[in-house]
Amino acid sequence: MSATIRTIDRTEWQRLARSFGDYNYRQLWDFGTACAGRVNAVSEHVVIEEDEEAIGLADVRIKRVPLVGGGIAYINGGPLVRRNGERAGSRLRECLNVLIEEYVHSQGLLLRIQPAIGCESWNAERASMFLDCGFSISTRVRPYRTLLLDLSPSLADLRKNLSQKWRNNLKRAEAGTNSLGSDYSVESLMRFYDLYKAFRKKKQFDVDLDPAFFVEVQKSLPESERMRVALCEEEGALISGHVSSLLGDTAVNLFRANTKAALTSRVSYLIQWDGIRYARKKGFRWYDLG
Repeated sequence: MSATIRTIDRTEWQRLARSFGDYNYRQLWDFGTACAGRVNAVSEHVVIEEDEEAIGLADVRIKRVPLVGGGIAYINGGPLVRRNGERAGSRLRECLNVLIEEYVHSQGLLLRIQPAIGCESWNAERASMFLDCGFSISTRVRPYRTLLLDLSPSLADLRKNLSQKWRNNLKRAEAGTNSLGSDYSVESLMRFYDLYKAFRKKKQFDVDLDPAFFVEVQKSLPESERMRVALCEEEGALISGHVSSLLGDTAVNLFRANTKAALTSRVSYLIQWDGIRYARKKGFRWYDLG
């Protein structure tokens, strides 16, 4: 039986998405709709099914060209296919074929996909499959580059595998008197944003989606999908912060910001290690350093 595609509502999306190992913040319902709203696009959430089983999910942002027709269908961080660790390759191929049929052949749109990152072997298999299905690599978009830390070793081994400099700085930070705490609240994310604004001004860099955007997304997210905010204080003053997304099998380091005091006390190492340790404790396989 051939695979089929249909749109689904928020409740069904959230129920199904949590069962995929490659579920990530870019495929959050609220993230997708917020991004679509910024460019006057619409966010269409679809499930691809085979024999009544969900083999893939995709939040597709559609931007149509008025009068002349056509437009772009864009998938960021999808389609989600890694479910239960089985048949991921065949699932992806089937999903790509269905998405091409629906959005390219039926709706006359240009289909662009920026898939979720995975381990090295999966990234290579996936890239080959995209090319086989007729996709080409865009030279107009900067590829996402990161380091992916395998969290399967013991915590002691993870620490031992850090560089000597990293371990020394972490040990120094742990010996300090700083106060480190974390939660998933909007209020903490807003506090982090204040720290981040000063950090960005000092470093003079820009980002497309800053923490202010994520504050608005956080307000709509259920507790299980919210971003974790870790904050470190010194004598009551906020000196370091870290924001991460924990979905699927990968924890993603989204933002971090530090003051001069944090760099002096090496707290930036402590707050990064806290994120790694927390992700492993919660059962995540990978930590995306961002």
